[in-house]
Amino acid sequence: MKFASLIHINAPSELGYLFGTRPLKCGCLNHQGRKTMAYRDLREFIAVLEAEGELLRMGQEVDWDNEIGAVSRRLCDRETQGINSPAILFETVKGYPGGKFFTNTLTSYRRYALALGLPKDTPVKDIIEVYRHRIKKPLAPNVVAAASATCKQNILTGDAVDLFQFPTPKWHAKDGHRYLGTFHTVICQEPGSDWVNWGTYRMGLHDKTSTGVLIIPSQHIGQIFAKYEERGQPMPVCVAIGQDPVNVIVSASGFAGNVCEAEMAGALRQEPVDLVKAETCDLLVPAHAEIILEGEIVPGELRMEGPLGEYTGYYGGDRYPKPVFNVKCVTHRNQPILTGSQEGVPLVDDNMMASISQSGLTKWLLIDVLAVPGVKDVFFLPYCAGWTFCIVAATNVHPGLATRITSAIWGSKFGGTLCRADWVVVVDDDIDPTNIQQVLWSMVTRCDPVRGVHIMPQRAISPLMPKIPVLDRTQGFMTGSSIMIDAQFPFHWRKCDPASVPEVCDWNSWDQKTRARALALLGETP
Repeated sequence: MKFASLIHINAPSELGYLFGTRPLKCGCLNHQGRKTMAYRDLREFIAVLEAEGELLRMGQEVDWDNEIGAVSRRLCDRETQGINSPAILFETVKGYPGGKFFTNTLTSYRRYALALGLPKDTPVKDIIEVYRHRIKKPLAPNVVAAASATCKQNILTGDAVDLFQFPTPKWHAKDGHRYLGTFHTVICQEPGSDWVNWGTYRMGLHDKTSTGVLIIPSQHIGQIFAKYEERGQPMPVCVAIGQDPVNVIVSASGFAGNVCEAEMAGALRQEPVDLVKAETCDLLVPAHAEIILEGEIVPGELRMEGPLGEYTGYYGGDRYPKPVFNVKCVTHRNQPILTGSQEGVPLVDDNMMASISQSGLTKWLLIDVLAVPGVKDVFFLPYCAGWTFCIVAATNVHPGLATRITSAIWGSKFGGTLCRADWVVVVDDDIDPTNIQQVLWSMVTRCDPVRGVHIMPQRAISPLMPKIPVLDRTQGFMTGSSIMIDAQFPFHWRKCDPASVPEVCDWNSWDQKTRARALALLGETP
């Protein structure tokens, strides 16, 4: 297994919790009894959520058929409306005595902060900074013996394999399947190489021993599977479900090829991930996952799969033949907790995960790797499906800066595939990219569409995106166009004609004495 490293740059930071000078409000004891920022497993994370008032235990019986999805959706909608809504643990699922299902894991920045061991009130810009700095210091995983791996408390093979033993939901009324894989880690290895990829690719149940898998050619799993197809060999695959949420965060992040996501999980946790050898192949799997599925994907074996209410907010991945994951072995903890993610109109888990990971990765690329001058902040707007709408705040230090920034993003792995960074908006450094009101104001008042709007055709795009024609979605013609919006005042205005740049009229337009008096009249503290 290859543990590739990203570039290490020790950039200074004002974030006390990044360097240990600010006390944490959360954390847990690891299996040696030491205080740590990392969670050993899903159960430790759930315990912290409960202590922080971020968990709802649902003891009433719910049906896996639509009811779990409806309750989860309602909580997502309440969060979108500004009403703090918790993650939910369904403890009584119809037809599954003792079966438990956990969801809405990261549908708020509060719980994302807790997943990283930060105070839950950490501002989103600070969470992005922590992500950006931590990924510079990958940590190799710790390989443990099977005897100490809780995922192997039960080992099922042959006729004992039954994927319907878990309370898998049918999320939405028009979904084509019950979806077992929506908040999980799919593990595969490039043939003839030591590169192991962790990714999150949806998995709809076919029968007791098989699921569908959405494999897109431009994704890492698609590139790896193509090499098995060339050799005419089945691809060994393992799937981990129910883990420390950081494992899923890195699985869904857009790291470049040959980067080991297990190392990145260690970086974000600031403690190595425990891995253990699988039962039926040489792949290493998270040792304390609730459930591990082991099997293979055979080239040429296809079954009808889809659709699913997807992260775009629409039913996506229309019903057409897709590869099949054949499960040969299931290992699981005693009384395992199945996890999943609500998909659909934002805000859902995907949107929040993408907002942080894409922002952190893109900021790392622009500032730490490419040293693009002037870049101050990056933010992917969660309300636009998380991966698609990128806002960059920068000091306009030379002509064509917005084009340079956008070209760098579109040329990267995490900005150049699957409609990620489909929209790039570059704003001046006085604009807070996390404040959509400021961003829209900047776009309307500083962008002349003739000068500032540029279209890029024929970029790789996800088949889940409804804006491309249905035949293109189902027949593999997965390309579309993207847009760059330069919402900065032109560089030459500042240099050659400063009077052309109008002065902003806001709170700071008043002198300090007047502002202080206004605050006093309103009963506010300066």
